[in-house]
Amino acid sequence: GAIIGILGAGIAGVAFVSWVSRDLPDPNKIIDREIPLTTKMYDRTGKTVLYEIHGAEKRTAVNLSEIPKYAIHATITSEDRGFYEHRGFSITGIIRSILKNILSNEKVGGSTITQQLVKNAILTSEKTYTRKAKELILAYQIEKKFSKDEILKMYFNEIPYGSVVYGIEAASQTFFGKSAKDITLAEAAILAAIPQAPTYYSPTGNHTDKLSDRKAWILDNMVNLGYITTEEAQTAKKEKITYRKSLENIIAPHFVMFIKEYLTEKYGEKTVG
Repeated sequence: GAIIGILGAGIAGVAFVSWVSRDLPDPNKIIDREIPLTTKMYDRTGKTVLYEIHGAEKRTAVNLSEIPKYAIHATITSEDRGFYEHRGFSITGIIRSILKNILSNEKVGGSTITQQLVKNAILTSEKTYTRKAKELILAYQIEKKFSKDEILKMYFNEIPYGSVVYGIEAASQTFFGKSAKDITLAEAAILAAIPQAPTYYSPTGNHTDKLSDRKAWILDNMVNLGYITTEEAQTAKKEKITYRKSLENIIAPHFVMFIKEYLTEKYGEKTVG
């Protein structure tokens, strides 16, 4: 009976994968992406525009060699510590995130860097089991087609850092007014902290204290993983981060950021823009 049950589950699993795979997007078209449209926020009268999130993307492609090693290590520490071991997705990571979601009633991500690349560059942000299955299959296919360095390069040029900012170079220019190759370890940790929740961890948002906490957490874990020394982490924690002044004028900024967080939670970063 047990053997029949296992065989039945295996057959059902193969059938599901075959069904999901029938209309998968072409992983070779990974650079194609959905262009965000403009999102406008109005006051209670519906006449005054408080803030406008532009659809035009800020993005400057860079080679992996132009990104400091500690910036790469900070992102791997933050997003996917098993990046160099897995083949697209991590079974233990998926199980761990499911257990945390159930036990702590919190939304904890279990996506690898490759899965995040697929989610942001190929698929939509809909939250369904079918889309998740497609994400896993495509992540596996991409790992077979591209090297780890090629995947990292695409990731750092595609990942959203909030609003219309895509890629580490655009993020570095937007937040610090400098090229990614010139950022410090502390700034690299800040950038590594943002992609998990770009609106929530935005340097111009309402949770800069949480952003600082996550920066410190990343630095401590970089020490544990052997990427940096304790002294380097302590120096980075003490570094005063200077953000570039925003060129946008926002009416009622705290209210606007509250609404933006709500919309992002409900509809996703890509839809809100």
